[in-house]
Amino acid sequence: MAGPEAPAASYPSYRTTRPKLVGGALCLDFVNTVEWRGAPERAERLTNYAELLAWAEAAGAIDRRTRIRLDGAAKARPQAAAAQLAAAIELRETFAGLLAPDPRLLLLDRLNAWLARAPERTRIAASAQSYVWAASRERDDLAAPLWPVVWSAADLLTSGQAQRVRSCSDRRCAWLFLDISRTRRRRWCSMEGCGNRAKARRHYRRHRAA
Repeated sequence: MAGPEAPAASYPSYRTTRPKLVGGALCLDFVNTVEWRGAPERAERLTNYAELLAWAEAAGAIDRRTRIRLDGAAKARPQAAAAQLAAAIELRETFAGLLAPDPRLLLLDRLNAWLARAPERTRIAASAQSYVWAASRERDDLAAPLWPVVWSAADLLTSGQAQRVRSCSDRRCAWLFLDISRTRRRRWCSMEGCGNRAKARRHYRRHRAA
């Protein structure tokens, strides 16, 4: 019997099952598009450009019409879409590295390069979650789902809130979240997920010991 230690080996598409948005900031939810970030069984969730679009719509970075439009553009330009997906994953790992205990300044240069390419925030748009900054650019800009993430990362780093970013106490999970609790002692990315799994592991070990 494997017990509660073994994670699931495969995950449903973001197109059919909404992502778990537990980070407290768009950029942190983007970092969390890797399952079991701290474990050998790490699983990539952004397996194609359509998955990136599905995540971005669910997270409120783009609206449904933009997702449909960019999905059509990606199908017409598959190589460009694949390149944009690779760039998105590089951006994600850059920001994850910046929030590590010993960040490298080279990573800040990479984020600044993204900021230099980002369009100006020219208007506010309604999203599925709340309101977000939006920009006016060509209608088939395949990087469009990433600009709100870039802005979110810059806002987090300059707001003083980065010091409140925590990593899930389940080291295999290692998802990031913004700890806004009064005591600043939040341990788990989600009590319903990692918190309950930790309780199950303790119960399982006590049962085996008995």
